[in-house]
Amino acid sequence: MKKKLLFIGISMECAGTEKAFLSLADAIDYERYDVDLLLARKSGSLLDSIPPQINVIEMTGPTGLFFLSSKNAFANIWRSLIKPNPSSFFTVLPWFLKLVFARTKRSFTAARMWVALMKKYMPEFDGSGYDAVIAYWGDRTMFYMLDMVKGAKRNIAWLHFDYANPPREDALYEPYFARCDAVVTVSESIDAALREALPSVAERCVSMENIISGRLIRTEALKGETFPDVGYKGKRILSVCRLSYQKGVDFIIPVLSRLRKEGIECRWYIIGDGEESERSKLIEAAFNAEVADIFMLLGTKLNPYSFMRDCDVFVLPSRFEGRPITVEEAKILMKPIVVSDYLSAREQLWDGELGIVTPMGEEGIYRGVRRMLSDSSLRDRLTVKLSKCDFGTEDRIDRFYDIVEGRLPGKNDC
Repeated sequence: MKKKLLFIGISMECAGTEKAFLSLADAIDYERYDVDLLLARKSGSLLDSIPPQINVIEMTGPTGLFFLSSKNAFANIWRSLIKPNPSSFFTVLPWFLKLVFARTKRSFTAARMWVALMKKYMPEFDGSGYDAVIAYWGDRTMFYMLDMVKGAKRNIAWLHFDYANPPREDALYEPYFARCDAVVTVSESIDAALREALPSVAERCVSMENIISGRLIRTEALKGETFPDVGYKGKRILSVCRLSYQKGVDFIIPVLSRLRKEGIECRWYIIGDGEESERSKLIEAAFNAEVADIFMLLGTKLNPYSFMRDCDVFVLPSRFEGRPITVEEAKILMKPIVVSDYLSAREQLWDGELGIVTPMGEEGIYRGVRRMLSDSSLRDRLTVKLSKCDFGTEDRIDRFYDIVEGRLPGKNDC
């Protein structure tokens, strides 16, 4: 008899978690499992890429709460809660006052506010028919799974992030982790850090790297568009990431400025979107630094692999990460890679054997990129090294089956 799984997500925008889900979904044996995907919003450029065997369900209630951020909090809560339900103003007001007067750790207050509003206004979901529920989109989907999905046999939290960055409140997260049958992290270093931070939930922790199809990535790299400036003779640097503080995109402008002053001919391209305010800040900074002509914002691309294929260097200057899937994709396409020293960076690049891991910040990124651009023999050595490795990980699906069926983790398995 087939087992029934429920994944909980937010939307299908073109981002790392969504792409990781699609790779996992593509590997599942649908003769063995019936799979539902419960989304806060049935939208996003990757929605049509979901395998047809998966039944997609949309949540009811004020699902806009899942898209709450520090920049849109007031407008989001007005649209999601107060406008359709004016009496909710009296529930929200005390939380806003706490946020306004919080001198430190406002993010802790914001997380508790989100949980409180979710529990009060989101309707319950019947999970009694599922053998396992997987909160795949991170902490908000974990809170929703444990408080609003009732009756499932097994609850699994999937963490794509470094628990310690940005800081999270142990007193809030620890009881939720303790209610999970498994807490899955996407790298061994993140798993070890979580176990150290919260020893009480260590026996529930298990690591499983994202499933990535090397065959699919190499096939897609041969299709589609590439850089618009055909004929450019300088070096092309590519980053595939959101325009956000986390991704360290603010380091790029001063690094480009320094490279230009040294006479290094290059252009830096970013594939990805973010808040319009962040985009505007980057464009203004590029003009002020006189590098606007070599700083290219390309927006979201459903197929970034053709751009990866044609770049000279791939760079991810993030301040913090889980195990970024874009770096794995760049490895598959044998690109010289420069990354900042986020938690799993050395694990991903084998302590520097597969690329340059730099100290975090402008100076580190500058030195790493400058070295990579200036040393053609280093780029060649890295490409040869990467060409001898197989980073396709479709065979990891057996570990997924062990997790959802309760064979991992456990006191004898961790």
